[in-house]
Amino acid sequence: MEQINLEQTEFRSESDLKSYLVSFVLEYASTMNRIEMETFLKQEAGKTKSSDLFEEYKQKYLPVFTAYCTDKKRAYGGQAGSFGCPTKYDGIEKYTEDNVVFKSSNRAEVYLKTDNDFKSEYLFVMVRKKGLWRIDSAKERWFNSSWRNIIL
Repeated sequence: MEQINLEQTEFRSESDLKSYLVSFVLEYASTMNRIEMETFLKQEAGKTKSSDLFEEYKQKYLPVFTAYCTDKKRAYGGQAGSFGCPTKYDGIEKYTEDNVVFKSSNRAEVYLKTDNDFKSEYLFVMVRKKGLWRIDSAKERWFNSSWRNIIL
């Protein structure tokens, strides 16, 4: 996946902005999945102490989180709390459907549907502050159930 410009503020059309927002979310989720899977595989190999794994995970996780997510105070999120398999955004890299709905000029919802084992769907709330779009919150659902908040 081609790396996107996180600081892009001007778009030629609404279609370009929608493409940017989908790419932004995909890059964030794919990067987080990769970090999580790499850490999980190291744990499975059993050659690294658990405390060292969490520290390594944290060192990789935090810069990505800071670059892609809003800086609002979070009671539970914004920390490298856990990793595992399947990853948090399992299947998102091979999404089958996307949609972007603008709730206002500074707020949008990015929807991604997957065809993984859980038929996962993800909904990311994007907020624009000072001209920059960032992920503010996210939800998921499996098998067309009710939406559940994801702790970012």
